[in-house]
Amino acid sequence: MRKQYKTYNLHLKHIHLPEDQMFDGLVSIVLEHLLSRLKLQNKPQAKMLVAHEFAARSIIEGLYQVFGSRHKQCKFAVPTSDGAYGRKDHQLTEYSHTAVLRVIEALESLGWIDREKGFKNRSGENIPTRLGAIGELLQEFERTKYVWRKMGPKHQDVIVLKDFDPRTKSKVQRQSKDNNDIRRWRKNLQTYNSFITEHAICLSIDRHHLEEGLITKMANDQYQLDSVFGDNKKKPRIFNYLHVQLRRIFSRGSFQKGGRFYGGWWQFIPSEYRRYITINGLPTVEVDYSELHPRMMYRDANLPLPEGDLYDLGLRYVDKEYDKDIEPYKSKRKVIKTYINAMINDDRGNFKLNHRQIKTMEMNTASLGALVIEKHPIIKDIKGKGHGLRYQFIDSQIAEKVMMKLMSQGILCLPVHDSFICQEHHLTKLQLAMSEAYEEVLGIVPQLKEPEEHMTDFEPAYYPSGQLDLTYMKNQQQDSQHDQFLSSYWKFQQKS
Repeated sequence: MRKQYKTYNLHLKHIHLPEDQMFDGLVSIVLEHLLSRLKLQNKPQAKMLVAHEFAARSIIEGLYQVFGSRHKQCKFAVPTSDGAYGRKDHQLTEYSHTAVLRVIEALESLGWIDREKGFKNRSGENIPTRLGAIGELLQEFERTKYVWRKMGPKHQDVIVLKDFDPRTKSKVQRQSKDNNDIRRWRKNLQTYNSFITEHAICLSIDRHHLEEGLITKMANDQYQLDSVFGDNKKKPRIFNYLHVQLRRIFSRGSFQKGGRFYGGWWQFIPSEYRRYITINGLPTVEVDYSELHPRMMYRDANLPLPEGDLYDLGLRYVDKEYDKDIEPYKSKRKVIKTYINAMINDDRGNFKLNHRQIKTMEMNTASLGALVIEKHPIIKDIKGKGHGLRYQFIDSQIAEKVMMKLMSQGILCLPVHDSFICQEHHLTKLQLAMSEAYEEVLGIVPQLKEPEEHMTDFEPAYYPSGQLDLTYMKNQQQDSQHDQFLSSYWKFQQKS
């Protein structure tokens, strides 16, 4: 009977190659071994050598990034079926199927990988071959450690048009013709993606909280939907500081729906960890637009906004210790916010509270729905009509403006859909850019949330003055991934 396991994979389709040639020596060994195994009578063609080198470099890079994920269950997934390569509707068009197979066989012959062959499960799903670094390859990774590297662009379009296939009930990618808007969006995002590779983005948390908290949580089979390559199934997500390139994903076969930015690792981590993000070693701050889609909903209908918190349904709880009413409980408000936005965004109108949410609210989906419609009668008319995808296009226009405004000032801003992260000392400029972009697109003044306090639990790797001390960084003895990653970044900057 075939061994069953929970898959927690970094897939070959997610690999971006860095601009450095850090593993040139390893690649050369693999290629020499590969050619010796082929025993060619004639000199190999240049095209074949290029395909072999690209496959070898990509697979070694993928194995290294799996090593950097710091999770023992994580493997590198590489399809070995020829059906996964060469076709325009697949993600692996840049690879040669034959070259990939030869590189895997060479790595296995060298004793550098542990290989679990792919198979088709009982549901008919193709489970790709899984690889892990062992032997001398793993030893080389351990000597190198997990370091910052300047990532090169992935050879694929950053503007993606998705559609929903009712037969397979999954997302499919559609081809489209360029126009002036698409060309502008592509140029802006390519410029931003180049800009972001100049920066080190990481988390200032210790090894225990990283491995036992964040990484373990993300490895859960029911962690999160994959918005970029998703098939409407919740999956584990790999933790990888090198995933910084963004793509803009449009939906339902329309460039007027969706359009949000996806692909940055900071978007996939649990929200409570984002406060520990540092950019080039400095603390960051996150600012949200308050009640973004509900406000768009009222503006769309040309109706005045209700006064107060749009997510306040009047639900309160009694603090037994003091026996008095207090403000709406935060966890209930979080569920209400999730539910209202689901009613706006869910184009099938079948969103249901899960067991945990029902327990938090102390009521079922129907009861909460009745309270929401009592507060916002307009939702009854738009529920299940897919207005949310149109609102997402509007907020993606705002996001692009915020990102480009700050980039023109030399400030990196990380998008998380309706919120933005930048270095803490740029807070005022971030708030100004967000207000200006919102007014330019919607013609009204936004309401911005007050940012939460930054880093209350862990000691960050910077001085309280907010300035990095390179001598301090050089002499750091703490065994944290943050310090390793950031130290390698500053070494690169000093060489440059």
